[in-house]
Amino acid sequence: MTKTWQLRVLGLYLTLGIPLAASCAREENTLEDVPSDTSNGAKGGSSSGGSSTDKAGTTAKAGTQSGAFGGTSSAGSGGKTGTAGTAAADGGEAASIAGTSTGGKAGGGSGGTAAGGGGSSGAGGGGTTVPPEVLARASAVVYYQTAHPAASDKTIQMKLHIKNQSADPLPMANVKIRYWFTAEVTPELHQYYTGPEAKTPKAVFVNDGANSNALMTFGGGSIVMGGDYNASEIQLEITNNTSPFTQTGDFSFDPSASADKPNPKITLYLADKLIWGCEPSGACFDDAVGGAGGAPGAGGAPGAGGAP
Repeated sequence: MTKTWQLRVLGLYLTLGIPLAASCAREENTLEDVPSDTSNGAKGGSSSGGSSTDKAGTTAKAGTQSGAFGGTSSAGSGGKTGTAGTAAADGGEAASIAGTSTGGKAGGGSGGTAAGGGGSSGAGGGGTTVPPEVLARASAVVYYQTAHPAASDKTIQMKLHIKNQSADPLPMANVKIRYWFTAEVTPELHQYYTGPEAKTPKAVFVNDGANSNALMTFGGGSIVMGGDYNASEIQLEITNNTSPFTQTGDFSFDPSASADKPNPKITLYLADKLIWGCEPSGACFDDAVGGAGGAPGAGGAPGAGGAP
């Protein structure tokens, strides 16, 4: 082959061969990099930077979520701080519950105050303190009806209605009602129904000779002046299935009450102050002195309406 052809062949090789090799090299490099880039890209890039980015991203996400529960978004501690924040919230709820319980008899108490709302819960549960001005204005009437007017009966039955005559609501958690009677036989007390303004009723027998009585108390509710009359309804039955009671001579018994009528011999107390009725001792709600649910009654005789 002449030198001229050798030069032509060399020129042709250089023209076609070198770009083809370069193209193949680029193709080969592309195929090698795709798995690496895809793998590292899925994890956040290169093994050194991607791993760090991935962890930082996870920490940021955890921190954001923790912050929603009261924690901080600081790296690494976000989750734990969030947990602590949640625990703090739970603790607050527990304190509120404790405040409700503690405040049940103290208008909220210190626990209720600490709970930030437990006080109102405690007050709703019925505190033992009635403001003096409310107590001074308190006025009520007890209406009475019985479907068992017989002198001798195995059931002493009554339906009562409370009419509040004060502009202040009558807080039933602070109210006591006493039906005075003598139990010749062992009594069993049943309250089958009370209206929505007299919540959580409880009745117990107070055995005190001539001053024996059925004591009715309540867990909550209030009666407003001019409110629904039927919402203050209170029913009580005193039974003995073996032997009858002798109702004749029972202080609060009124056989004529086939329909609702005021009964001034059933007593009602607000915070242990007698605000309606007269006791067997002679103490009455409108006495100038005494008769305040256990304080000296009329004529110096002790009132019989104190604690059982």
